[in-house]
Amino acid sequence: MFRPRRVAFACALGLLAVLAVALPAPAAGQEPARAVIAFWTATPDQNADLSGPEKPDEPRDRFLRWLDSRPGLSLGLWSSVLGEYREEQALLDVSQGTRHTLSLYSPRDPLRLDLNPATGVISNWAPTVRRADKVSTTLRPGLLAQSIPGGAGFAGVTGGDTRPAIVAAREDGRVASVSMGPVDTLARRAQALSAQRRLVSVSVPPTPAGQAQLDALISARRPGELLMIAHLPPTPLDRALTKPPSRFVKQPAFAVAGLGDGGGSITSASTRHDGLVSAIDVLPTVLEHLGIDVPNKSRGTEIETAGGRSAQELEDQRRRWSDVRSGRQSASWRGVIAFALVIFLLIGALRGFRPAIAPSLRIGALGLMWWPTAVLASAIVEPSTRLNETIVIAAVSIALAAVTDRLAPWPRGPVLPAAVGIAAYTVDLALGGQLLTNSVLGPSVAFGARFFGVSNELEPLLPILLLSGLAAVMTGREITRRTTLLYALCGFVLAVIVGWGRLGADVGGVITVGMGVAVATLVMLPGGITRRALVVTACVPFLAIGGLIALDLLLSGSDHLSRNLGRSEGGGELFELVQRRYELAFRVLKSGRTPAYFVGAGLAIWFAWRNREWLYGQIPHRAWFAVLIGGLAAGVAGMLTNDSGPVLLVNAVLSLATVTAYLVAGTRAVVPENGPREPEAPPPRAADPVLTS
Repeated sequence: MFRPRRVAFACALGLLAVLAVALPAPAAGQEPARAVIAFWTATPDQNADLSGPEKPDEPRDRFLRWLDSRPGLSLGLWSSVLGEYREEQALLDVSQGTRHTLSLYSPRDPLRLDLNPATGVISNWAPTVRRADKVSTTLRPGLLAQSIPGGAGFAGVTGGDTRPAIVAAREDGRVASVSMGPVDTLARRAQALSAQRRLVSVSVPPTPAGQAQLDALISARRPGELLMIAHLPPTPLDRALTKPPSRFVKQPAFAVAGLGDGGGSITSASTRHDGLVSAIDVLPTVLEHLGIDVPNKSRGTEIETAGGRSAQELEDQRRRWSDVRSGRQSASWRGVIAFALVIFLLIGALRGFRPAIAPSLRIGALGLMWWPTAVLASAIVEPSTRLNETIVIAAVSIALAAVTDRLAPWPRGPVLPAAVGIAAYTVDLALGGQLLTNSVLGPSVAFGARFFGVSNELEPLLPILLLSGLAAVMTGREITRRTTLLYALCGFVLAVIVGWGRLGADVGGVITVGMGVAVATLVMLPGGITRRALVVTACVPFLAIGGLIALDLLLSGSDHLSRNLGRSEGGGELFELVQRRYELAFRVLKSGRTPAYFVGAGLAIWFAWRNREWLYGQIPHRAWFAVLIGGLAAGVAGMLTNDSGPVLLVNAVLSLATVTAYLVAGTRAVVPENGPREPEAPPPRAADPVLTS
């Protein structure tokens, strides 16, 4: 008699038997994957060693050197926060896998977050969650422990710092298991807790006994266990640290055991730097190791092992990252002007005042056009002080300018700095951007916002440099349809260089370059500006972003734009992204000297328009108007689409002032009739009318 239930039961047993044979059995003694994160809570002063033989005035990182001496560890630094350092915020960022600058939070500073060992509850957790939710829906404190079945555990020392328990807290602020006791039993208790919970956070006191417990954790690491050791300094009492130990706060030591064969150094796709990872990389690394899907809210990437850098090399790199942006950018730019002034004084002393104006203006302007390239070249030698770096950059810029003025007389000079500069940046970005990162125009690695690619300060300079080179080439030539194609093609190539994830990785830069070159192309249309051309120009920002996403997806550029879009869970997150950019830009506008610079840029634009006939009435070709109008469009577009906001417009105006000085040197800065004359520019052709307004 046919019995369906028995047949179904027999089929189920048969299927189980087949699976049992087909699936490999776990190896004998194999343990499930686990992770332990140990936080060393020494202050910078406790960790600094001033007895080093390398640089007596530069402290050595004791903990970093100690980690370097332990076998099996992959060594590096971690970017602990975005912006100002706060211990609680660093731990919250680790727990949520994404972060934002403190300036977006309200209140700005996180509340005190301590663990109640008796209840396993973190104090002030509910207001902390509300504080994060005001900034973005992507911020989910406790996401790491919430993603692990059963939650996480915390091992600490009685009477010690319990804030590292933040990493083990779920989204409700509770820690699943807590073990408190004397320091001598810390490692043993952490290992016992690890047998119950797949993730354990450990707070290690900055004492010899605590360091011995770290040694015990390294020695007791079991197969399948991922061990992370991070230096977590307390929030400094002096929020405006200027001493060298302040470097230990923003990029402290970090080591990992359990990634590959061990040894070497660490890196991640978030930083793309050998020896540097981000705090938000901890969450995806732990979850990937445990075999758990990484939530879309996380924006970090998995930590990997790299080639290998010693503690000394990491300290040197950290010193460079900390110093490279400390006023050196503006100092080197002013240095070029100072060298040009010296040339003016020398020529004036030999030939008189009037004959010195034109050559010094030309060489000074060309020197500023060579400045981005000289900045990149100075990163090769890495001058130790700001003064030395200023001298190197200014001397190289002026020397190249003098040679250029001799080889390519006015108005052909910008061809050389444009071609060499764009080519140099392209090659460096293709090789990883190491020179750019170490230069005064590189991204602010110490701040933690960007670790690679084209910085916002450089963003408007490149399209203006490109347009200046094109204008020098076009002078004396007839404008045809090929001219329009040339401008469009050059703009497309530069947009790829600036925006593609494998090169510049600057999303806003694509819009800046696209709008600048598009407006310049409008000016260069042989038949004049049409309604159709205006519509196409208005679509450039959308076409640029769409093209960047397509390029990144097709060629695996690993750009942060496509990565964030792929992880977004709705249009609300994209709207937040735009909103945050404008909020940050407005904060930049109100900070420091930026308001004065912004007002100065506005006055410079007004002055140029009011005196346009005198400044630009004798321009030799329409292409130079394309530089001025397109460059201004690039500055405005950059200001409206970047979180640095007004900084981009200010830099664009400074660059256009450089172009204006070069033009005036060949048109208005003339010598007396009995003195030598400057080379005359070729007259404009009938088919190439010169615009006067």
